[in-house]
Amino acid sequence: MASTRVRFPPMAPGRLSSLLLTLAWARYTTAASIDCSVPPLSLPWSNITVSANGVAVTRGIELGIGTPNQIFSLRPSTVLNNTRIGNVLDCGSETNTSCVGGKGGVFDSSKSATFVVSLKNRWNGSAADTETATGAYVYFNDHLNFHANGTVLGYPLVMNSDLVSGPSAGLPLGQNSSFLAAVTKAKVAPSSVWGLDAGDRSLSPRDGNLVIGGYDNSRIAGNLTAFPIGNWTHLPCPLQVTVTELWYSTPDSTRRNSLFDGNTTSMVACIEPFQQRFTFLPSMARQFARWTRYNDSYPDLTFPVRPSGALEIKLDNGYTTFISNDHLFTPKRGSDKDGHYVVTNSSIFESGMEDNSDKQNGDSDVRPTLGGLFLTYNYLVVDYDDNRFQMASTVPGTERSIPNIRPVCTPTLMTVAPNASSSQTNHASGSSRTAAIGGGTAGGVVGLATIAGICFFLLRRRRRIRQRQDQRYRAELGSTPMTMGPRPFAVARQPNYRANAF
Repeated sequence: MASTRVRFPPMAPGRLSSLLLTLAWARYTTAASIDCSVPPLSLPWSNITVSANGVAVTRGIELGIGTPNQIFSLRPSTVLNNTRIGNVLDCGSETNTSCVGGKGGVFDSSKSATFVVSLKNRWNGSAADTETATGAYVYFNDHLNFHANGTVLGYPLVMNSDLVSGPSAGLPLGQNSSFLAAVTKAKVAPSSVWGLDAGDRSLSPRDGNLVIGGYDNSRIAGNLTAFPIGNWTHLPCPLQVTVTELWYSTPDSTRRNSLFDGNTTSMVACIEPFQQRFTFLPSMARQFARWTRYNDSYPDLTFPVRPSGALEIKLDNGYTTFISNDHLFTPKRGSDKDGHYVVTNSSIFESGMEDNSDKQNGDSDVRPTLGGLFLTYNYLVVDYDDNRFQMASTVPGTERSIPNIRPVCTPTLMTVAPNASSSQTNHASGSSRTAAIGGGTAGGVVGLATIAGICFFLLRRRRRIRQRQDQRYRAELGSTPMTMGPRPFAVARQPNYRANAF
């Protein structure tokens, strides 16, 4: 197949050298953003105090934004590519602890000395995420600090205000995540591969953990199973699986009642840590109500008495997850006046399933989702560059050993297993790692010198060719040399490098 070519208008030699230098630098910085000598970045998923008065607490990944730090606790999201945070004005003030806790923290731009607002089209984040018609969005840059000893200067952020559709603040782990790009470029993490344990939000909670540039082997039970990254024409999410069997069963599994109604044989679902509960097809919600003997005088699939069953989920490759009764049904919980997630009504039991039984399977707003409850039982290892993710059962909280962080820093993600030999573990450096977005790397001078030499060689070769052409033209015309402007030339299309948002 002939190579594709793109024709440009006449270009002066200076512009040619600039173009070649830019293309070469794009290749160089893309490769240089991965530094396998950097240990993985380990971020706990735990309860974080997010209000200045020390009252509001939210479970999530801790980040410090601005100068001085304003503390946030964000849930990871695979459908976000940019970090979204709440606006303090939505809560009236930072003393509204119930609002502040519900949003995972709020940002007051007037209190940050390093806050810089940006035009949306000039902002250095990733491709803009979906915006709602009722939302207001401020694109800006500020300092970002991690739980570990890492800092990113000029980090791209979005301040989101949407009082109609609700909060959408989250830590982006999408395919074009500016967060993953920033931590690798800043050499805070060795690669954009990430491992996630969502932890447990039951009445016997345990903390989760997010590892950038590797995974925590101590949290994995059994072998990892590989899945391809999903096709967005099916669902708008990268981590997709196909559910082929779904049962509501008795505690001993002697009797299993299918949630498929006979008209549906499979369901494609997103795996999404940002959402806690399950979202199944509406027909499945109706089947679930049937098998649990749900009384619709109680709202949202809640029960006055805890049902006795559990949930079994089987995927098309045989991968099976068992959701126990104490996780599937819990006393009704929510945020209290101080923003704490507590039991609000011990006489009502809520299920881990969203009640969408009033909808139809084909409705556009029905997105089957296996949320945080599913990830309580399953560990994720995700590598977008290798176009796949892996999943394995998590080790129960009572059987946890000390962390065993294993780095993954190769062009593609090799199959990782709990018994894989590796002597590398996470040794946090005592020195602070700080990087400015848009700045060069320490070794860039040598690379630039090499590139400049190549550009000089190409330009000199081009001048010699033009001199020979001029001599031929003089011989053909039998006259003195002509003053010749730059001629159009063809430039081969460059390979598609991975987008660098900074």
